[in-house]
Amino acid sequence: MHTGENNQRGLIKGLSLILFFLFLFPAHALLQEKKGVGELIRDLRADKPLVRRAAAEQLGKSKDARGVEPLLTALRDDDEGVRREVTKALGEIEDPHTAKPLGEMLNDADEFVRVNALEALERIRNDEAVNLIVGGLKNANPLVRINACASLGRIGNKKAIPSLEEVAKADPLPYVRFAAEQALVLFRGEATVKALETERIQRVVADEKEIPSIAELAQVAERIKSKYGLILNYKKYDIMDLLDIEARMRLRYSQDTLESLLGDLLTQEDKERNKHLFEKKQ
Repeated sequence: MHTGENNQRGLIKGLSLILFFLFLFPAHALLQEKKGVGELIRDLRADKPLVRRAAAEQLGKSKDARGVEPLLTALRDDDEGVRREVTKALGEIEDPHTAKPLGEMLNDADEFVRVNALEALERIRNDEAVNLIVGGLKNANPLVRINACASLGRIGNKKAIPSLEEVAKADPLPYVRFAAEQALVLFRGEATVKALETERIQRVVADEKEIPSIAELAQVAERIKSKYGLILNYKKYDIMDLLDIEARMRLRYSQDTLESLLGDLLTQEDKERNKHLFEKKQ
């Protein structure tokens, strides 16, 4: 009798988990990968945000030009998660005509939509896209400014140098100034690394807060631990890596693996330490 009751409870619990899973991830959303471009475009107008997000993601992976106009329309979606996926998808398609509307997304209410828009512009990297990223250096959100610096450094368009130099000197936050300096390093090579390091040391003498301190790194790492359960040896990272880790964890979806989300950022030690956070529950 006792065994029968346990079996019954187990069956009820299993059915409950299945229903909960289907509620969060409808079957038609899970089958997006098997749908054609036409079906995915229709799903961009579906009632459920999760379906719209999945449709945008798959349209980006398809790189099909037919998805461009519907995705541009979806930039006005009320759900920030949808807008995040749409901006990312447009970057994967890399249509140069999407640069201007992506640039407008740098003023989106959601900071991660803005970051995704920057990454999309980086992939397009024509003159218009570069100019828009340069505009991102003046964004009110420091995370956007940091990512704009990084994008410009990777693109390597020399027209961005004067703007990066201005940020390196005048931005109110040391993290952003440091990001601009790192971008300039990519432009100018080893000699600039040494020059920047000398200049930074001189500034630290005048202002000890110029470079993020161990205490500041610890503060960000503690915030990541309390919010997401991710335990990091923060002394192994610089401030931008920690902020990037925090941003990715905030954007994390249930299907993300540790490797896909953080694999290029975490040390091997921290990958092993946090592996359990990404294990699928049975």
